[in-house]
Amino acid sequence: ISTAGGVRFESMNNNYMLTNKPGTFAAGEMLDWEAPTGGYLLTACFATGMAAGQGVLRWLNESTTD
Repeated sequence: ISTAGGVRFESMNNNYMLTNKPGTFAAGEMLDWEAPTGGYLLTACFATGMAAGQGVLRWLNESTTD
């Protein structure tokens, strides 16, 4: 079972960026999830890490075009 506690999904946008702290992204075990992930915990961490990384790139591209 994944560890409970951490950053709540409601406090992030779709890019895994904290809504109250722009430029701060969260992924993996930083997130508040509690699920019987079994052997898929690493996969879930890698997947949210990749999604957050893509969110960082989108945020940086938006920041440089302003």
